[in-house]
Amino acid sequence: MQPNNPKTIEILSMCGGDAVKASRMIRDNDLPFLSGNEKRRAKETRNGNVRRLLNICRENNIHILPLDSDDYPPLLKKIDDPPIVLFVKGNVRAVNSELTISAVGTKRPSEYSLYVTENITSTLSKVGAVMISGIAVGLDTAVHKACIKAKGPSVAILPCGILADYPKGDKDIKNDIIKNGGALVSELLPYTNASLYYFRPRDRIISGMSLGTIVLQAGEKSGALVTANLAFAQKREVFYIPPHDIFLKEYGGVKILYEHNAVPVFNVSDITDRLLKDKSDKKNVIEKIKTISPEAPVSRASDAPKETKKKEIPDNLSGDEKMLAEIIAKEEADIETLINKSGLSYENAINALTALELTGVIERQMNGIYILP
Repeated sequence: MQPNNPKTIEILSMCGGDAVKASRMIRDNDLPFLSGNEKRRAKETRNGNVRRLLNICRENNIHILPLDSDDYPPLLKKIDDPPIVLFVKGNVRAVNSELTISAVGTKRPSEYSLYVTENITSTLSKVGAVMISGIAVGLDTAVHKACIKAKGPSVAILPCGILADYPKGDKDIKNDIIKNGGALVSELLPYTNASLYYFRPRDRIISGMSLGTIVLQAGEKSGALVTANLAFAQKREVFYIPPHDIFLKEYGGVKILYEHNAVPVFNVSDITDRLLKDKSDKKNVIEKIKTISPEAPVSRASDAPKETKKKEIPDNLSGDEKMLAEIIAKEEADIETLINKSGLSYENAINALTALELTGVIERQMNGIYILP
């Protein structure tokens, strides 16, 4: 059974949360709704495999938090499909803080969004919030860097195992998050590589661990809106940063959030007033906010974000990756169209598209269309 398989939750509920009883039912074929592949994988699981997993986690200082652990994030337990187990590297206390706020946004932010992200994030960090995000290039990493600068912990939720090479070739950000008192979190086995299939399940953890989610910058079909939609479904607060120019398509997602009654953010107190229930807590936070001055932007040659040119296709791509990127450069397309035009097998196409997306060469929109940013 995969960690994010909803059938696992159903089986545990049938067994009153008893994992031993659940494993016996799976082993003894007492669950007709399991597929043949799921039954086969369950039978192939051996104690030796479990011991090897425990040794890997022990050697790499990875904590294992099952659903019934006292350290399991309490907010995440309340969603409909919480992960059965979480792997955590770093500060476990960061994942179950009382004030957790997620912040998500585009991989290609404007100067304005970077400026707002740094100031909003660092201020929230300084007043005691633990910030949660992904770890992709762009605004995800901007959130973590702002927390590191403010000396406040942040939590990165990964679309892969904790020991996988993601972001590719960049271990510094992960190490910095941990050194700063934060944590890396995944529901996947430690060496599981990043895949397109793991992003949406990852997003439900980002929103599920948080009292509220801030959308920092999003176009009409941005992946950040997926996290916002999950937050709405989980009955959590959703916030958005108003754009400085309402006509820019890079901020088109704001209209969607506005129509769904998300909360616009003009000051950090717009967030804390909504999330803090205790009046004395609100008062203390407001007093702290008053003492924190926004930092000047690194560069404000213009209030408007600079126009960005279409990315050129890198020279260091594999043959399959280059072929798909060239097709997408000519015409935005879904996976079926790309397979038909490239002649690649489904598996090879998925592997190449995953590599292209993880390195930022292409982007998958909410409707499944791939574009060259």
